[in-house]
Amino acid sequence: MRIFISISLSILFFVSCNLKNNQVTFTGEIINPTDAMVWIQINDSVQLSTKLDENNKFEFNFEIEEANSYRFDHGGHTLVFLKPGSELNITLDAKNFDESITYSGSNIEENEFLKKRILIVENLQANRFEIPNMNKNEFDSTINNSLGVWKTSLLEMKNIETKEYSKFKEKELKELDDINTIVNNFYNSMIKLTPGNQAIDFVVEDIHGKKYSLKDFKNTAICIDIWASWCSACIKEMPYLEKLADKYKDQNIEFIVISVDDKNEVWKKLLKERNLHGHQFWANGGQKSDFFKNYQLKDLPVYIVIDKYGKIIKSRAPRPSENLEDVIIEALNI
Repeated sequence: MRIFISISLSILFFVSCNLKNNQVTFTGEIINPTDAMVWIQINDSVQLSTKLDENNKFEFNFEIEEANSYRFDHGGHTLVFLKPGSELNITLDAKNFDESITYSGSNIEENEFLKKRILIVENLQANRFEIPNMNKNEFDSTINNSLGVWKTSLLEMKNIETKEYSKFKEKELKELDDINTIVNNFYNSMIKLTPGNQAIDFVVEDIHGKKYSLKDFKNTAICIDIWASWCSACIKEMPYLEKLADKYKDQNIEFIVISVDDKNEVWKKLLKERNLHGHQFWANGGQKSDFFKNYQLKDLPVYIVIDKYGKIIKSRAPRPSENLEDVIIEALNI
């Protein structure tokens, strides 16, 4: 009987230890919360939620079976690294989400890595309009100093080669490869639009249906504003562009505005409603037009500056409310 009891107690102890080792305690504080709730995604089918308390703090207790990154949401989202037995605490300001996150408790190195990786990807996304303006050496340097740093940081982690970390490592390397492919494909798709290349000709039409191409604006610099009626940022920038057009009206530059709306009735209606004037054109076919495809117009608004010789100064120039004027000055060589 004593042997049986001893074995039973051993089994219970073993099971309880395993349960304890799989337990995760994840706590935190949200500064400037945007909601009363926080969420964490455990797997594809399980998402846990809890309310913030009166001090905007939260606590999760749950079990996991592997070391990996898990999605945490509150207004924005981030990834937290957890493994069986983790006790992690985070603090973040919802107004400055990723940059503000601090950690204490378990696995600080892994979570600092994830934070850095997220910021690297966000920076690439925010500066995607600069990529088409880079030569190959500049582009390669940018990738090496961002995605390359991410990979190096991952492989230098002290526990990364252990079996426990295998899925985390595999997941992160796949993410690296996926983003690297996306960024390289984007750069390669823009090769013909890098500075110094001859601008690709296009045909657009005015409100009366008369067709125009780049040849109609030869021997003059051109600033092109590409927009659509559904793009609120495009419309917001229009007054700034009009001010630039007025400021440089006596210079050797034309400001032309091209809509990529799918239907010209929509474009014509907005022209009248907003009393838009100047060189206003429509790319026949909108998002299916050759103009849209050749100039890779997936993000609007887009501003393109071409010099008087028909060569691209920038195919992704800053917005008029930012530093577009600097590119105009470069095109005019003044």
